[in-house]
Amino acid sequence: MKMPKLARLIVFLGAALFGGACILETAAVNPSPQIIVVMATPDGAVSGQSSEAPDTQPSPTLTQELTQILTATFTPSHTPTITIAKVTMVAGQSLSCVTGPEWKLYEWVAGIAEGETVTLVARAVPEIPDYYVVRKSDGTECWAFGGSSTISGSTATLPLRETPPLPKVNFLVRNRIYADLISVHIRRAGGSAWGANLLAASIPVGGETAISITAGYYDVRVLGPSSAAMHEAYNRVIGPDASYRILEVATDVNFTIRNLLPGSVCWLDVQVAGGSWQKLYSAADGGGEILPGQTRDFTSRAGFYSLRATYCTSVVLPGTPSLYLYPGMPVFVMD
Repeated sequence: MKMPKLARLIVFLGAALFGGACILETAAVNPSPQIIVVMATPDGAVSGQSSEAPDTQPSPTLTQELTQILTATFTPSHTPTITIAKVTMVAGQSLSCVTGPEWKLYEWVAGIAEGETVTLVARAVPEIPDYYVVRKSDGTECWAFGGSSTISGSTATLPLRETPPLPKVNFLVRNRIYADLISVHIRRAGGSAWGANLLAASIPVGGETAISITAGYYDVRVLGPSSAAMHEAYNRVIGPDASYRILEVATDVNFTIRNLLPGSVCWLDVQVAGGSWQKLYSAADGGGEILPGQTRDFTSRAGFYSLRATYCTSVVLPGTPSLYLYPGMPVFVMD
């Protein structure tokens, strides 16, 4: 015999609610028992009513109570923290701390005294080994070389720091010879061609010119009159520090004078433009007379000179021959 539709619905709901109540009673620590009355309304709907008096706060649903239980059960009591040991360095010598990973090419920031301890906060890319970003005790951060120092801790734990751009440098060329400097050529170290002259105008005697260039390693060639090389340097550092930023062309020249005059010479004097006569040689200083056909070796600053010779009879030779001293010049002949 079939059960009426309304009766089947009451049984089904009762079973469902009884099962839910069992779950709730099992999960909760101190459940509050309730008696649920299920009844049909005149319009055929089903409603439930507690036997207890209504509370001012709505009773928590099964889902809410389960959520509270799970939250109380699985919320961690503390959050774990990860501590990374500091990496430190004791300077093995006095170090320059600069704005990038090469103390010759970047601006100076601070000094690190021998024996001073600093904290390493980053390392350079593998192509630039042994350079680190360090933090001094006063909070100053800069780059320093660690190859000669003692490091405590693993540098492998340090983050990589990208290399900053190289700074622009005003490369100062000063003329300290006695002739104008006609051209300056600068190329990357090991380059094959010198390129164009970087001077807008020649550098006069005693003058100077600044050339803007990115810090780096270069070959430098400075020419005087007749394209004579007054200065050449290869793989030279050009950097912000004055010792790498300033070039004084003060070339000294070793040269030889041969006497092809008909008499012995006891005195030689030289004069630069606008200057006074200066003694170059005197037989009385121990060198003796320069006999016809003999030579004497000298060293003087490169440039243009006037030369005056005097016989040992105190007769001054007429005229003032021009003497141009430059590296690699041939023997100068007095005749």
